[in-house]
Amino acid sequence: MTHPSPARTPSAPGGHGPVRVHGTRFRHADGTPFRPWTTTVPRADDATLRALARAPFNKVRLTDAALPLDALDHQVGALAALGVQAEVDLRGRDIGATVTRLAGHPNVWWCAPPDLEAQTDIQELDPGHHPLTVHGPPGTDFGAPWITHASVRHPETRAVSGLLRDLGKPVLIDDCGAEGDDPDNPEHALPGTELVNRLWEAVCRGGAAAHGESWGPRPWSAGGGRLEGTAVERVAFLREVLDAAPSDAAHTPETYDASTLEAPGAYVLQYLGPHRYPRRAFDLPAGTWRVEVLDTWNMTVEERGDASGTRVPVGLPAEPYLAIRLRRR
Repeated sequence: MTHPSPARTPSAPGGHGPVRVHGTRFRHADGTPFRPWTTTVPRADDATLRALARAPFNKVRLTDAALPLDALDHQVGALAALGVQAEVDLRGRDIGATVTRLAGHPNVWWCAPPDLEAQTDIQELDPGHHPLTVHGPPGTDFGAPWITHASVRHPETRAVSGLLRDLGKPVLIDDCGAEGDDPDNPEHALPGTELVNRLWEAVCRGGAAAHGESWGPRPWSAGGGRLEGTAVERVAFLREVLDAAPSDAAHTPETYDASTLEAPGAYVLQYLGPHRYPRRAFDLPAGTWRVEVLDTWNMTVEERGDASGTRVPVGLPAEPYLAIRLRRR
């Protein structure tokens, strides 16, 4: 078995340019694919920046509407130096002053208030046309053409595939719950296994979901500072798996009964979630396929050798949170 490193530093800023929407995905201005690995913090102070420098996240949602504009401007720039995109929540802020001040940052994204006038102001004040979303439950109107992607609040991340089909734009479940011990919110008192399960389901259905952490009296998602949960290194493992996948791998709901990404004829990544299957089988194009079983919680990759033919059986240990990866030789 191989054990990937438990965490990775976000890539330093290169020459790829701002992020843009391309169909149901994101790309940098030069065409380089961008897959968001998001976490939520109110602000990116020095302690938070140090934590992010050691974490797998390449995008943060900044939610503190009371943060002074000078400090917010500095923090968005500091995130850019780490190679991290910064989604600024404009709800409760002076939109004219904030957008005018921050629009020059190549890494800035906007989370807009729900009213049309505010969204129009953002578009007029932002000559760079950075990604623009609104945040809400699945029934939120994400369909306006100036809304570049959906930022959804929903604990059921398997909903990603249906939203992608209906909206035809990227779908990020930016609040799917948080690992923690919040006594007042059961969705912010999840075990790490459940949060990681939700992230895998979202990714293997063609979208993404955001990490959240709510431990103790000053939790990460409400105060920043220090990451304490068990999910972060599992997010790093998931990111390594997806970074190694073909850029055109997409969800294939018509073919499989489990959350699956596929590049037809070349690659399959199937996530089995909490199900304890003893075996799975795949009908694939003729050829030789490299078979691997991934334990998404223990972060291991078990080589199963090569399989040939059009029917590829995979035996499993009947444990939860496994994934199967097939790569054509």
